[in-house]
Amino acid sequence: MTTAPQPAAPARPQAGMSLVELMVGLAIGLFVVAVMSAVYLGSRSTFVAQESGSRLQENGRFVMDTIANDLRMSGFRGCLGAEPVDNTLNTPTALLYNFAEPIWGSHHTGAAWAPALSAPATTLGALPAGDVLVVRRPNGLGWSLIAEMASTSAALTITPTPNFTTGDLLVVADCAGAAVLQATNAAPGTGGSIQHITGGGAVPGVARNALSRAYANDARVWRMQTLIYYLAASARRNGEVALWVYANPAYDGAAQASELVTGVERMALTYGVDTDGDFAADRFQSADAVANWGQVVSARVELLLVGGSDARATVVQPYVFAGQTVTPGDQKQRSVMSMLVSLRNAVP
Repeated sequence: MTTAPQPAAPARPQAGMSLVELMVGLAIGLFVVAVMSAVYLGSRSTFVAQESGSRLQENGRFVMDTIANDLRMSGFRGCLGAEPVDNTLNTPTALLYNFAEPIWGSHHTGAAWAPALSAPATTLGALPAGDVLVVRRPNGLGWSLIAEMASTSAALTITPTPNFTTGDLLVVADCAGAAVLQATNAAPGTGGSIQHITGGGAVPGVARNALSRAYANDARVWRMQTLIYYLAASARRNGEVALWVYANPAYDGAAQASELVTGVERMALTYGVDTDGDFAADRFQSADAVANWGQVVSARVELLLVGGSDARATVVQPYVFAGQTVTPGDQKQRSVMSMLVSLRNAVP
């Protein structure tokens, strides 16, 4: 007996989500998005803050190392030490050519620069938020004389080298004396003969042909350079302050100013002055209080670095600078760095 097929059960109609279920799902989705957004924003803020802090520390270390190296090399005269140097240039006391003073500085008192600035520092746009520091030091390696000078006015004879060119400011020194001069002849390096005669057309030129004495082949000759550190408006970021250095001569072209680090808000220097002749600092003074720069044996440098507007602290961060506690009017990240540098060539 055959069983008749049963009719198929009617299909159940598909049911959609109810309005309540849809609203619950939407709420859960928005909650997840909000949590993930908060996590992302928090992670991004932490990353930006850490990156800004690292950049501040890196910039600070770079600046401190650069200034410290220049201060330690200031006044270098070979094995001569701190004895006086014979400066034969036309303007031996000018800011750029006073190589008898290893360093010099100026502090803004709120009314004016003291000691007063002179050219070219007056044209650099230095801001009163930072002191002006002048360092005079050798640039590069020294070259030995290969023959004794025939007279005090004779040329310096060296192994031919492209390192020296017309107009270079030079110091020749041995353990008994030193003299500052300027190369006045054409191709003094490649020719192996450095002349120093008046009327050569170089700036500032030499006032006299004769050095204090004739140097033998145990003497060496170095190129000299004057560096001016100061704070001025940044050329890279509008509205920010940067640390600049003016180099004369630049030895890769004309004298020039270069922006070292952006975001240096303040710079303060105090100088260790030896008042009793024992080559140790007896007091620290700002530049406007230093009476004799020949007595300066050390320098304390203090910098205030500030981060960009994209990295702000959660609260205002007070800081201590130059012995004073300051509460800024913004939440930018700031870092204070300081160092004490001994002027190695100012002491025996």
